[in-house]
Amino acid sequence: MTPEKAVASTVALLHLAPRPGDIPYNKRLVEDAVRRAAAMGAKFVVTPELIMSGYGFRDRIGTAWIARDQPALLAWAGELARQASVFLLLGTPEADGRLFNSQILFAADGARSGHHRKIMVLKTGSESWSTAGDRATVIAVDGIGRLGLFVCADMYSKRLVDETVAQGVDLLLSSAAWAPGEHGPNGEWERASLDTGRPVLVCNRTGEDAMDFRGSQSVAAVDGRIVSSHSSRQSAIVLVDWTLSTRQLANWRVVQ
Repeated sequence: MTPEKAVASTVALLHLAPRPGDIPYNKRLVEDAVRRAAAMGAKFVVTPELIMSGYGFRDRIGTAWIARDQPALLAWAGELARQASVFLLLGTPEADGRLFNSQILFAADGARSGHHRKIMVLKTGSESWSTAGDRATVIAVDGIGRLGLFVCADMYSKRLVDETVAQGVDLLLSSAAWAPGEHGPNGEWERASLDTGRPVLVCNRTGEDAMDFRGSQSVAAVDGRIVSSHSSRQSAIVLVDWTLSTRQLANWRVVQ
């Protein structure tokens, strides 16, 4: 008998430039990128933090739209995942009694299959509308494995990383709107990969918003170092192959 060949699944990180408060534009941006990623073989698609609204949306359109428009927005996202036949991890404001900065996962059949609510939220400025989530999140996805989910600064917390990994994970996955500069990322992704022994994938964003995100990086971190990264002034799709059986990332490539 010969050993069974390891099978890789393609993950797409949508390194996009949403416009703050322009929901129709951002929907078109996501829809086009998801369909392109699926056509290139992606099975799991990740968006940046708050892709649906942009980061600084509150000062432009307020927050009343979140609960009002949520049913239609979630139906749209589920149908997009179904039509593209991908798992879609969508960064969006979420209303559930209170308002959250969330990742919502849609399965390839369009069903909502889980969520993570950002825990390390800023209490002032562009995130002050959101309530902090209260738990570490691990979601199992067929062919991808057990994913530990984070939103941006969540990975700053070593305690939260440890609590997540204690549930048993194969891959750490973060959506981010984390700009470089004085308060930019400073080794958090590398530390998480080293401390946990698990690869880290980060889907960051670009464009100008409440901050200048044009130098922000989407990355793969393994064993304490960034092994692949991408930044660009324009939107792009990053594709990377993930092999669950060996917990390995390979073949990082960028399409603009």
